Amino acid sequence: MNSYQLNNPSRWRMLLRGFTGRCAVCGANRLTTKWVKLDARCSRCDFPIERREGHFVGAVGMNTIVTFGTILITVLVGAAITAPDVPVGRLSIITVLVAVFVSVFFFPISKTLWSAVDVMMDSPEPGEVDPRYDPSVDISA
Repeated sequence: MNSYQLNNPSRWRMLLRGFTGRCAVCGANRLTTKWVKLDARCSRCDFPIERREGHFVGAVGMNTIVTFGTILITVLVGAAITAPDVPVGRLSIITVLVAVFVSVFFFPISKTLWSAVDVMMDSPEPGEVDPRYDPSVDISA
């Protein structure tokens, strides 16, 4: 792997890394110590996962959008399958269970995915990551 590929992953690769819970900069595994608790920094490239105060507001927004999307799909599919006699009580219970499951399951993914989006919008500053993964440092010399 040449230094350009190491230092500059594609946008799709960064998003895929974020979606799979990996570091967007270097692709390291295990950014979480517990299900919803992320480490402060990547163990491989030393990238700060939460780069500034309030960083994860975007992750909460992303989680909310995905949860509301699954609520909408659950209600529409449930109503379409059971029409014309829609069991509102049963459908409501199923929808709440789906919403709780999706919001809890997707929360850590939304954090690493949001970090990937943040890296795409605002590249790491010089010295913010290990020099081997810093796009501003030429390691081929």
